[in-house]
Amino acid sequence: METSFVIRAIRGLLALGSLVFALSAVALLIMPSAFATLLGLTPSSDLEWALRMMGAILVALAGQMWLVRHTPDPSTRGAAAVMVIGGGLMTVMTIWLPGEWSSLRWAYLGFGLAFCLLYLILLLIGLRDVPEHRDLYEEDEEE
Repeated sequence: METSFVIRAIRGLLALGSLVFALSAVALLIMPSAFATLLGLTPSSDLEWALRMMGAILVALAGQMWLVRHTPDPSTRGAAAVMVIGGGLMTVMTIWLPGEWSSLRWAYLGFGLAFCLLYLILLLIGLRDVPEHRDLYEEDEEE
C-alpha cells in the first residue's frame, strides 16, 4: 500500500521539527546564559543548569523525531499525536514563561503553535486514510 500524502507530510514535519529542536538544543547546551537573556529572563547558575538540561532533553526528542519518520504509518500517526500534546504544552509554557516578552519568545510561540496546529490538522485530514474511519466516510458518500 502506498503511503498517503498525509503520512508523508507528517514525516516531513517531524524532520523539520527535529532540526528546529536540534538547533535549539545546541544553543541551550552551549550558551544558556545568552539564550536566557534572549528569552527575556535573568540569567543565573540555576537557570543555566535548567536550560542545559532542557537542551539535553531536546537532543533526545530531536533524535526520536528523526528516527520515527521511518516507522510504519500507525506509529507515524502516533508520533504526530504525541507532538500535538507536547507541542501544545510547550506553547502554553512559553506563554507562562516569566520575564519580559522578547522577539525570541514570540518566535518560539509562533513556531510552537504552528507545529502543533499542523500536526493536528494533518491528523484530522488523515482520519480518512485510517482503515476504521475510511468505511464511515464511504458510507456518508453513498447516501
